[in-house]
Amino acid sequence: MAYHHGNLKEAILERAAAVIAERGIEALSLRALARDLGVSHAAPGAHFADRRALLCELAKEGFRRSLEAMHAGAEAAGADPVTRYRALGRSYVRFARDNPSYFRAINHPEVQAHSDRELRAARAEWIAALREGVEDARDAGWHPEIDVETLLAFSCAAAFGTAQLLGHKTWSSVFEVDDIDELADSVLDLVVHRSRTSAVSPARKKRKAS
Repeated sequence: MAYHHGNLKEAILERAAAVIAERGIEALSLRALARDLGVSHAAPGAHFADRRALLCELAKEGFRRSLEAMHAGAEAAGADPVTRYRALGRSYVRFARDNPSYFRAINHPEVQAHSDRELRAARAEWIAALREGVEDARDAGWHPEIDVETLLAFSCAAAFGTAQLLGHKTWSSVFEVDDIDELADSVLDLVVHRSRTSAVSPARKKRKAS
């Protein structure tokens, strides 16, 4: 991989993402990355103290890129809050499938256990965007009878589970479909879009109670 003086850090991150996508996080090492890039074994240490630091940096980049993809998906979906929130989930799943290295880094135990202030801030920004989407969708009629945190947990679990399941070749191969992305969209339709029809408004609940 060619690079010019001053962008070794970016080259390491790019190569690390490729290694993870090809062979998994277990195959990642700073020494091997240095060899692949044609630099001394000590060179990566100027940017990353160890593999964990590299994974944390990949996770930060993953949060940033996934959030950009999610915002772009929501904007493309139009003005309806429920449709926009559904688009956030769709964009997240597609990002995870298209960028497995970042998805794996974000959710790796080493990263989860040793996140620094910047990584916690990136995660918080990501969650804040989802929480805002939940609040807007709820106000627009998506399960107004359910509290925001429950809806947030429900939809996050569905999107994460879909990304994890359909992003893994062993599991995605068990489904008899031609297009995995269409299957992912259908799952998220069920979670967000279609479940809107089962929402019970506060006024309706009051009438039923009386």
